[in-house]
Amino acid sequence: MSLGIAALGIAMALFPVNSQGADLLEPIGRVDRPIGSASTPVTIIEYSSPTCSHCVDYRTQVAPEIEKEFVARGKARLIFRPFVRNNVDMVIFMLCEWQDGSKFEELTNLFYSKYDDIAQSGNIEKTIRDIAASAGIDRPAFDRLVSDQSILDGLNKLTSQAREDFKVEGTPTFFVNGKKFTGAQSVEEMRANIEEASKPH
Repeated sequence: MSLGIAALGIAMALFPVNSQGADLLEPIGRVDRPIGSASTPVTIIEYSSPTCSHCVDYRTQVAPEIEKEFVARGKARLIFRPFVRNNVDMVIFMLCEWQDGSKFEELTNLFYSKYDDIAQSGNIEKTIRDIAASAGIDRPAFDRLVSDQSILDGLNKLTSQAREDFKVEGTPTFFVNGKKFTGAQSVEEMRANIEEASKPH
């Protein structure tokens, strides 16, 4: 029990509660699905949007390197959180909750990889339907997901909490053991952020 209390104390120190009483490790509206062990010394929280080019660059180019270098070696864990900026974001994130979110990572990676197709599309709805269909989401499932009020409400709550409690003003925004970083991050920059967070304080 003493170890659990000690771990709780460390978590509280690394992720301080803000003035509104909100805790970075307690999202509202959606349950986190961390990648990596909870016992790792560094937690990276990423707020991201699939219609944000910097987010797409990070997801497709930087995140795989960070996962290989730090997550796979037990040095960090990643928590991805949707940040809704527009209706396209909302539809994509709602679709990613297919099969109760069991394929969330796979689907978000797919939609992020299709950023150019979506951005350049003359018919965004058809493009998104085609991408979803390529992953196995048929029309009835598509229509059911994008009309699911509980998913919609959850994503709105999560985004509102990010804006109001954690002062996330744009994407991508990262919290590395509670320290905030905004804007594009290269592999080198994120590596430095993680290594700094790993140092004894």
